[in-house]
Amino acid sequence: MNKFWNVALLLCAVLVTACTTPESWELKSKDNNVRFVLENKITDGVTDLTYSVYYKDTIAIERSLLGLIMDSLEYGKNAKFVSAAPVKDIVEAYQLKSGKQIKTIDDCREQVFTFSSSEGNNFDLIVRVYNNGIAFRYGLSGLDKELHTIQAEHTEFAVPVNGKAWIHPYDWNERKKPSYEQYCSNAIEIRSECEHGRGWAFPMLFQTNGLWMMITEAHLDGTYPATHIDNSGINGAYKIRFPELDEPIVPDAVEPVSKLSWYTPWRAVIVGNDLNTIFQNQMVSHLNPPSVIEDESWIKAGRSCWSWWYKGATVLDYKEQLKYVDLSVEMGWEYILIDAGWQRMANGGTMEDVVKYAQPKGVGVWLWYHSGAGRENDTVAARRIMSDPELRRAEMKRISEIGVKGIKVDFFDSDKQRIIQLYPAILKDAADNHLLVDLHGATLPRGFERTYPNMMTTEAIRGAETLGRQQRCDKAAEHNATVPFTRNVVGSMDYTPVTFSNKIRQGVEAIRQTTVAHQLALAVVFESGFQCFADRAEAYLSLPEQPKQFLKEVSAAWDESCLLAGYPSDYAVIARRSGDVWFIGGISGKAEKREIEFTLPAACKGKSFTMITDGKDKDCFDYMPIKDTDGKIKIKLLPNGGFAGIIR
Repeated sequence: MNKFWNVALLLCAVLVTACTTPESWELKSKDNNVRFVLENKITDGVTDLTYSVYYKDTIAIERSLLGLIMDSLEYGKNAKFVSAAPVKDIVEAYQLKSGKQIKTIDDCREQVFTFSSSEGNNFDLIVRVYNNGIAFRYGLSGLDKELHTIQAEHTEFAVPVNGKAWIHPYDWNERKKPSYEQYCSNAIEIRSECEHGRGWAFPMLFQTNGLWMMITEAHLDGTYPATHIDNSGINGAYKIRFPELDEPIVPDAVEPVSKLSWYTPWRAVIVGNDLNTIFQNQMVSHLNPPSVIEDESWIKAGRSCWSWWYKGATVLDYKEQLKYVDLSVEMGWEYILIDAGWQRMANGGTMEDVVKYAQPKGVGVWLWYHSGAGRENDTVAARRIMSDPELRRAEMKRISEIGVKGIKVDFFDSDKQRIIQLYPAILKDAADNHLLVDLHGATLPRGFERTYPNMMTTEAIRGAETLGRQQRCDKAAEHNATVPFTRNVVGSMDYTPVTFSNKIRQGVEAIRQTTVAHQLALAVVFESGFQCFADRAEAYLSLPEQPKQFLKEVSAAWDESCLLAGYPSDYAVIARRSGDVWFIGGISGKAEKREIEFTLPAACKGKSFTMITDGKDKDCFDYMPIKDTDGKIKIKLLPNGGFAGIIR
């Protein structure tokens, strides 16, 4: 009899255990190095949905809150587990038209977890785990046709505090028009608060627990604003923050609004043992939908000249623009950019005449436009041309038919949802008219280049156009040695580099503090599918033969990129491959003489080449022949120096 009751009790215990709702789940990467741990446990009487991230059993993200508030209802707190879909392996090979590695593979595992809110509304957490990171987003389903509002997103990132952070403050300037042009706050304490009180911008770079990690956002489809970060999470954890209400371009509320079904942007965490893992990562592209352009044969990355940087009035001068067309012909560059004011061009011809002159020479013309953001009701049609769908399509059709190849669209100036909706609208209409696009004065890249490969680059950087002020020149070297590890990781960067001249602003000359070799190296260190070289024509034409040849040959789209050596804000040595040819660029961010040591890619060992280096002063080049190298290189640099080379 006792045996019977023992068996019965054991069976009951098994049944109870089997029926108990699970409280935690784990999704591992294919190589088992990355683990995403999801928990739905009661703490102090409240059930919180949380996650944590591990890399090789080292904690990368501590237990962090998940969830959101939609229509004033909680989706995450006191939620009940419904189901976990089978794990799905994703392997998608695709090809970009520009970027750090044009042939790439989205290779990860995905699992969808469904929960029910206290009111019985189901919602999903979609999780992807890569060998070098994780990503997740929320899915909200429903059959009604009503508009819904997300009042808050609870998502936190509890980064372990024993380390350092490199983060750009959210760009809150005197105009209150964020365009991601703030200097990075370098090597600060993790979970430090931003001084201006408006939070931090993506991407955020960390060195913590012996790991390197980046946190950013991916995939904006117009149903959500671009977000940034503050420290309002538990114990100062980083937390998602919507745009600032007083961004003045449009008077809209900042909360996202959409019909169902609705998917939020991806929250992405890249993690690994070394900086090269961060540098090479393409997760932001992977998390976006495939290309919507069937025939991509017309999309060509390339290099361009640009007269505006040295003297803005040149865009009004037809004969000056012909000079820059001839510069592109001489240098073998594919394009010329004519900036704001081209509609008033005089002195013998118009923009259309420049296009006619450039076409038979194989040079494509790009034109500048204002985005029209906030100007939708402007009585002057030219001011709203890019924000008015009818006017935009008509103008794109007109310029495409005369042979214009691309457009630079400027001054978006807000991360609110209505402005975010303008990006895919412009990119789609441009694609329909075979126009390439440079998004300037814009939000941070979040992966548009996969869905719309005609998007060649985005500014979202304090670039060379600000070097008309001496304090900007003084900070340039450190800034240049920082952004390859932060801003440029997440997408092409329209810095407009390689400026040897001193820029003159309002009659005052700002003196360049970087060496000419440092400037030359930026053609490799900075990646951009539309690489716009900003200096005056005479500066390039008067270069010594080897630096000039380097700029003639350097590519704007890469088969492979890797970080050979470096540390954020200190120095960077980068190698990029186009076909069988490697281009090397190295820069120092320090105003002191130094020697840098690094190892070349394995394919370069045993080869001979010449490295273009610093000369006797910052305005001179020198040359360092390297014979049958074993791959290990040492180079001496001047303060704020650099070097560049081609290895065949």
